[in-house]
Amino acid sequence: MKKFKIVTYGCQINEYESEKFREFLLKAGFEETDRERDADFVILNSCAVRKKSEQKLLSRVGYIRKLFYEQGKPVSVVTGCVATVKEKEIKRIGEKSVALVMKGTRSLKERIEKLREFLNIEFIEPSPQVKGVFAYVPIIFGCDNFCTYCIVPFTKGRERSRTKEEVLKEVRFLVEGGTKEIVLLGQNINHYGRDIGYKNGFVEILEEVNKMPGLKRLRYLTPHPADFTDEDLKRMRNLEKLCPHFHLPVQSGSDKILKLMKRGYTKGEYLSLIEKVKKLFPEASITTDIIVGFPQETEEDYEETKKLVEEVRFDKIFIAAYSPREGTVAAKMEGQIEEKVKKERLNELLKIEDEISLEKNRAFVGKETEVLVENVKESEAIGRNPQDKVVIIENPKSKKGDIVSVHIKDADKMHLRGIEE
Repeated sequence: MKKFKIVTYGCQINEYESEKFREFLLKAGFEETDRERDADFVILNSCAVRKKSEQKLLSRVGYIRKLFYEQGKPVSVVTGCVATVKEKEIKRIGEKSVALVMKGTRSLKERIEKLREFLNIEFIEPSPQVKGVFAYVPIIFGCDNFCTYCIVPFTKGRERSRTKEEVLKEVRFLVEGGTKEIVLLGQNINHYGRDIGYKNGFVEILEEVNKMPGLKRLRYLTPHPADFTDEDLKRMRNLEKLCPHFHLPVQSGSDKILKLMKRGYTKGEYLSLIEKVKKLFPEASITTDIIVGFPQETEEDYEETKKLVEEVRFDKIFIAAYSPREGTVAAKMEGQIEEKVKKERLNELLKIEDEISLEKNRAFVGKETEVLVENVKESEAIGRNPQDKVVIIENPKSKKGDIVSVHIKDADKMHLRGIEE
């Protein structure tokens, strides 16, 4: 077997893992292809956070089985979250075409070793292959929070931090290879280091990476609002490479729903955090995640969420209708909401979010903003500014990896548009 394809679902950590599989296989002499039909094996790195992504994975397994019976290839190698919770169903749907199932609770190193055994090749230590101007670097895997709607602790396992030395070694390699921006990752990144004895691990690793020579920008995902301290925020204020963008998932504006979700904060505590962020980082953009239609969410609870959105005025909201996940506490709760009601609330909140996002983006019109160029075409380039806004540059003079000042001429709810100064 010489040709492979990788299909990735879900979060940035899955993207990072898929890149490591890719590096390992390319280094071992395998060839990547864009088409399942041409591949000898397909790695499916799955996500189970929502039922839709789980269904996509199972459908893809069925499609590969069809190809396998038509032409004798490819076979499926399934890993990630769905592999943890739906192993029997994957094997049933895929029949003989499923060659290997690797659970997401296993470490990446263990899964690469299983892949090596399956392919019958010598072990090759994967090394980072620099392909972009920004790169993801996970610092902690798994989650210990057990929010009642979330399947991640069951599919990714308990929290496991990497050492500072391991993280900094990878960051150094990437930056020396040309990476301008590093995005540190964790399911709950604020907990970094707690399991290996670092008292203030999260802010300390930010400070260490910030010192890296050659690095231009630093970001992180995903923090938990209940775990930010005043000391964290004050120390972060001193990090000149840290981008002024806070992604603070609120999930609901109702104290009743937040308690049912087991989020660990009240609406008032969340708003207090937002106030501190706006005071210390007046230039920052603030984004969030919201779930509508959680069990027992009344119209009054939903209205509380709307009020919070209108009060905070987030730059962007990632909104989802509640999706019951088997094995979680919320899936067994009384008061499950009808799909029709979920959809109505979702659509209304999306309209509100669109209006606020447009207002926030239009505030940049007539101003200059610093853009890290990520892609260049003939007539335009695309990059992001420190606030994580996507910026389209007309008739660019810059090349990929450049950081340029852009005068913003126009904006819509998704993008800023301008010309290089």
